Amino acid sequence: MPLRPWVPPAEVMPGETGIPPKLDILTMREAVSRAVSFSPALKGAFAEVEARRADAAQASYRPNPELGIQIENVAGSKSKVGLNNAESTLALSQVIELGDKRIKRLVASNFDTTAAAWDYEVARVQIASEAASLFVDVLASSERLTALHEFAAVAAEIENGVKTRVEGGKGNPIDLDRAMVSTARIQALVRSEKARFEAARTKLSAMWGDKNPSFAKASGQLGQARIVPELAAIRAYLESNPQLARWRDEVGRRYAAVILEQAKAVPDLTVGAGVRQFNEDNSTALVASVSVPLKIFDGNQGNIEAAQRRIAKAEFDTENARSEMYRALADAIGDLAAADAQVSTFEGKILPAAKEAFAKTRTGYQEGRFDFLNVLDTERVLFELRLEAINARADYERARVKAEALIGKRLSDVKR
Repeated sequence: MPLRPWVPPAEVMPGETGIPPKLDILTMREAVSRAVSFSPALKGAFAEVEARRADAAQASYRPNPELGIQIENVAGSKSKVGLNNAESTLALSQVIELGDKRIKRLVASNFDTTAAAWDYEVARVQIASEAASLFVDVLASSERLTALHEFAAVAAEIENGVKTRVEGGKGNPIDLDRAMVSTARIQALVRSEKARFEAARTKLSAMWGDKNPSFAKASGQLGQARIVPELAAIRAYLESNPQLARWRDEVGRRYAAVILEQAKAVPDLTVGAGVRQFNEDNSTALVASVSVPLKIFDGNQGNIEAAQRRIAKAEFDTENARSEMYRALADAIGDLAAADAQVSTFEGKILPAAKEAFAKTRTGYQEGRFDFLNVLDTERVLFELRLEAINARADYERARVKAEALIGKRLSDVKR
């Protein structure tokens, strides 16, 4: 496999510092932008890219020369007492790497840098996807809260109407108790949803390091312009996902490791030159040396074989990653289709019928044609269906976020 030059998979920039300013209304685009720009995890991933670049620079350096001094024939006996007959040698030696080790070491190190850059891209996609999903939670909670407030107002209005009928002698006092219970129940649900909304805001703000929610409310529409693409039509887009694309360079990295280990099996040459001084007659002479290891026992065989085995592992891991991502995409498209069908049914048939039934029952009760239990029943059904519809739209948005994170494109941009 030919070695590929290192090319960054995307523009790698460090995250911003500090905490972004507070704002009143937050959109999904702004939420994702803040999470990516201020994420500590992404800053750490960028720092690793910079560290790998420094490693690559280090890999390009040649071995340093060695300066050595050697003194012989000292502190002996008879004529070798003291330094009178000492011989001192000052020599400079240099290891000459053979087998293009430096170039191959640099290529392998560049692949390490590429791997870190892909890890950065994977982290960026994951953070953006998580921020978008948390934003959907905030928006869904906000819509549920709006619906609950509307139902609380309707329940209070019904309670006042029943109270007026009871005080006028036209209503059953038990109906007033039932109306009060219904109002109290919805008010309790409002308080509960407010707590969920605050928790969702806090979790989302924490994505960019803000311990307190930095926005008042979320802006957006759940489940609008729904698209459910065919799985076969978007499967090819998986190849551009960083989690899968990184394995192409990972395989190249393993091949570069094999080539480097093979180069290490080539013995290096050490050459030296210096000056030797003889104290006996105060004369000097030049010395020179050449040495090379004898490759008798260690030919780096184990490291070469291990590196070759890791090529096979990388290829298997590539296929496994592709399979896992395809299953994840199939799940996302399945969730999209299910949520789309549910929303279409709710909005097209069920909710209009439930609203009409509630309106007719309420009017009929005021005219004395229906029992108050009928009003409460149709009110409860409409209330539950309204919340289910909101949850179904939120499920669609979560599945859309997941699918778009996998294919790296907006579903609206996919050719159909």
